[in-house]
Amino acid sequence: MPEEPDHPGETFAERLDWLFRTTPDPTGKPYSVRHVASELTRRGCRISHTHLNNLRQGRAPDPRRSVMEAIAAFFGRPPSFFTGRPADRDPPDDELVRLLADPHLRQVALRLVDARLSPEGHAVVVAVIEQVRRLEVAAGTRRGDAAGVAGR
Repeated sequence: MPEEPDHPGETFAERLDWLFRTTPDPTGKPYSVRHVASELTRRGCRISHTHLNNLRQGRAPDPRRSVMEAIAAFFGRPPSFFTGRPADRDPPDDELVRLLADPHLRQVALRLVDARLSPEGHAVVVAVIEQVRRLEVAAGTRRGDAAGVAGR
């Protein structure tokens, strides 16, 4: 297989296509547009495989920010990957700053950064968190609103 260029391109479409070509799925094969669209929809970002393919091929205008952020997250990239702005120039999310003041959440976030997991690894971590949440809800041991993280 030919070596992929290190530079993902200048346009949204070029960068999206680069992600599809260079980010393997858990089996080592390229992600299909149908799989990514299905997973984005499952995560709350409704997008058809046709529209995603049109974005990839530059036949649709650049998506709204929420779609771009969802695509970037799926591929394990910051939203700045598509905007071309350095990540450190993105304005901080006030809610995220507030949540990271919780030492438990901060510990988990820092551990995720240190682990340098693949997008699939992050998906497994999210699935484990969801399972623990379900178990705690069933057992009635979930932290309450006083802890500042209810519903998370």
